[in-house]
Amino acid sequence: MRFLRLFWFQFKLYVSNQYFFWLTITSTVSIFILQYTIAYANHGLNDSIVWIRSAVFGLWASCTTAAGSIGYQRFQGTLPYIINTRYDERGSLVALLLPASSYGLLAFPISFSLAKVFSVSIGKIDFKFILMVILLWVAAATMDILIAAFFTLTPNALVYEALINIPILLLAGVFGNEKFSLALMNISQYFLPLTIPIKVLLYPNSSINILAYIVSLILWILLILIMVTRINDLARKKGSLKII
Repeated sequence: MRFLRLFWFQFKLYVSNQYFFWLTITSTVSIFILQYTIAYANHGLNDSIVWIRSAVFGLWASCTTAAGSIGYQRFQGTLPYIINTRYDERGSLVALLLPASSYGLLAFPISFSLAKVFSVSIGKIDFKFILMVILLWVAAATMDILIAAFFTLTPNALVYEALINIPILLLAGVFGNEKFSLALMNISQYFLPLTIPIKVLLYPNSSINILAYIVSLILWILLILIMVTRINDLARKKGSLKII
């Protein structure tokens, strides 16, 4: 319960920031309009990939803000109070970083609503679809923690958000034709936990390699367990967290 209260407190702070608040909305809307224009010109409005790809893009755009979340707290002067408490440091950091991926889920209803307004095919939304969205969120939240830990070493994390936005989506096979994307996904699924949920969401008839998802997720969790403490210790020694 204490973790949930802490998470809710951080979530309210997160959405109160206008940059974080509007990024998910503008990212989802802009990529949807771009795809809609292309699909309309090619008579492809019957393809549900238009709105799903937009939702995935919006979700991950929100997730990348986790890179700057620690820097934002440092700027506000609240980071020392988050880190130096009786509550477990890792739990405090997770509660701080989860709002980025959680708020990013808003991209799905936004993109869905746009699809309805512009008469874009929705496709089939069933238990499998919802499960993949949940797995996508779990993967994104896990990746957020490790990525954010690395960016504690620099006070300019917000500047580098673009470096982890498009490249990771490209590796996960979000962009490109089906043949190219599936070939790339067959490789990236073993080291990017985002890949399998994205693969199933974009191409429902493709096979679900749940083992690859588990392997890639465990890989990132192990990296978190090994690296985060060391990175935070290094950041303390450098004074980049400004908590010593």
